[in-house]
Amino acid sequence: MKDVSTLVAQQYEAFAYPEPLADLEEAIRGGYSQIGEPSLYGPVIWPRGRPSGPLKILVAGCGTVQAAYTALMNRADEVIGIDLSEASLAHERFLQEHHGLKNLQLFKGDLREVSSIGKRFDLILCTGVIHHMEDPGAGLSALREALAPYGVISLMVYGQTVRTGIYMVQDALRRIGVSQSDAGVAQVRAILRELPERHYARDYINAADELKHDAALVDTFLHPQDRAYTVPQLFELIEGSGLQFQNWADNYPYWRNAEWGPDTAVAQAVDPLVPREHWAAVEMLRLSAGMHMCTLRHADENIAQVDFDGGDWRRFVPHPAPGLARKGPGLFQRGPYSLRCSEMEQFVLDGADGRRTIADIIEVPALDGLPTDERDTFGRRYFEHLWKLGHVMIELPA
Repeated sequence: MKDVSTLVAQQYEAFAYPEPLADLEEAIRGGYSQIGEPSLYGPVIWPRGRPSGPLKILVAGCGTVQAAYTALMNRADEVIGIDLSEASLAHERFLQEHHGLKNLQLFKGDLREVSSIGKRFDLILCTGVIHHMEDPGAGLSALREALAPYGVISLMVYGQTVRTGIYMVQDALRRIGVSQSDAGVAQVRAILRELPERHYARDYINAADELKHDAALVDTFLHPQDRAYTVPQLFELIEGSGLQFQNWADNYPYWRNAEWGPDTAVAQAVDPLVPREHWAAVEMLRLSAGMHMCTLRHADENIAQVDFDGGDWRRFVPHPAPGLARKGPGLFQRGPYSLRCSEMEQFVLDGADGRRTIADIIEVPALDGLPTDERDTFGRRYFEHLWKLGHVMIELPA
């Protein structure tokens, strides 16, 4: 029996993933982005401000695109990509040359051996990799060893609830003996077309546009090793690896605000819970977290927490989340998420420009008609609501 790393490497040699992009700049002009990208998600990664000077960034398990994309978006920083697959690295090299990415270095290897590079990193991006390892905790511990003091790991792993049906299909395909081959891909597509509408995998299949690519189909249904996590299981992985949770890259799936208003039975039940228990309960009630993307720090470091019940909320600087755009009067859109708001709510959201504090935004002549206490309560609770929806990122006072 070949070890898991060998099997994973063989898969990505035959089916390089994700689907390679020919030109990153053209893709970006067309709307391409990656969640957790540091130039876009700075307030999430560094709530009290990005460190000064060039950073050392590791993309652990870079695939065909992520290291080059990160280097392109952060040209002043040193970016290193590591991957098991030579086919994936070959396309990264193509993008490196095509875009003149002199700040990018690429290495072939297992992320468990990342310390052999001989560097400590200010930021480590590890997206969709740990859950493919035989021992995810060992992989995350290896990344911790390569993380500089006060550095950040941006981690993405699969979410259990949305992938339940995927694992049912995987189990059936293993019993059938479907191979990672062109014939196997054709067989999987034929089987998926014949799944009943009530099958638990249907919602995922209908929503995952990437499944039109063979590499994504293999990665989803024929992978030799993958697992997914609930919120409590994710925290167990993080803390068992000597790290601590800082925040979610996107709050939307974790707070009840996206689905239930303050007067609902669910709100009355989950709002008194501490955040970790709130997130775990909402995950099981909504069944919408297909992945968990969060940031981590060393276990012995202080974590900057966003707390709207504390005294500093007026000094918070709200940044529009990547992709948030006004689509009409009282209507904003961010990816699949819509936000309808009143005239006053739209006014304050329009004021969130990543420079002004909440105090600056609400202390304007247009809101002078409101008593000070009412204006403060509105500003505090509405921006807290927007933050819990993931529509704004909060930069904390330095």
